[in-house]
Amino acid sequence: MVIVGHSLVAVRSGEDVAVQSFVTNCWEEGSAEGEFRRLDMETSRESEAAKNAMRSFEQRLPRWPEATSPFDPEMHAAKHAKALAELSRNSVAGMREIRYDLEHRLAQFSSKGLPTSSSTPIVASLLELSIICGRAADEAREAVREGLWLHLSDSTAYHSYRRLQDPSIINEAEPATPATRSWMRLHDAGVRQCVEMRKQLDAESGSARNLMAAAASVSNSREADGQSAFNTLAAVVSLGLGIPALVLALYGADRLLPLNTQPRQLAFIPVAIGLLLAAVIAIWRAPRGRSGWIWVVAAIGIIVLLLSLLVVAGLLAPDS
Repeated sequence: MVIVGHSLVAVRSGEDVAVQSFVTNCWEEGSAEGEFRRLDMETSRESEAAKNAMRSFEQRLPRWPEATSPFDPEMHAAKHAKALAELSRNSVAGMREIRYDLEHRLAQFSSKGLPTSSSTPIVASLLELSIICGRAADEAREAVREGLWLHLSDSTAYHSYRRLQDPSIINEAEPATPATRSWMRLHDAGVRQCVEMRKQLDAESGSARNLMAAAASVSNSREADGQSAFNTLAAVVSLGLGIPALVLALYGADRLLPLNTQPRQLAFIPVAIGLLLAAVIAIWRAPRGRSGWIWVVAAIGIIVLLLSLLVVAGLLAPDS
């Protein structure tokens, strides 16, 4: 289960800290690895997987001991905000592992030693992963732009921090320093965690798009290999059918058949040579890898079957 959203931290005392989460997007894992299905908000509220994911998120929330006296609720809120930002940034590693798995599946798909299959599920998973990373990056970008919504509780500190981030901003506040607020360094660390998370998510989204382009190239390559194999098979079948027809046309079926005398059997040798040539071509153009032996056995089997049919038909042909 992948959940994207943002959280609000409210502090009244050292033991009374509330974290309210707002879910904006939710994805449920599919049957295949790396496959996701987006859920609408109504469905996600009833999803047991979403409830388990939220319980897991609650268990991972930090428990900060109160060490300052007198109690400073703003410092405590800054600690939790910074910890939440770091927890969110670390969660990008999960997206990276999913992308590694899809990359491995694409490498397996591109291997010629494996049976031909479709890359459509892989591309669909990569596209959904790119959407997830894009949505999460939007949340991180919004958090950075709003300064972790500091203006809701301390407008002066918010404008001072904006001047620190961008001196070209025109306002009356002085650029923020550690002396501006006792918790300003923690606030800055939380914002930087969001900046780093956005960079990592943008990189993951770019990697997913590159993998989709690679999947398209692999599919085109496999289609070209399939067309080449079909052309080879068509050439083998043409030799197997065309040379006997040519021999029969030159000699005349009534003079060559039935194959009950030695001269007629000797006249049938060009047919056998043509079929042998088709078998050699099949072995020479056989694909490499595990499927190569299957190709060779199948092609030789077809040639032997054609030769057997011709010989049996020639022996059983009635005298003219």
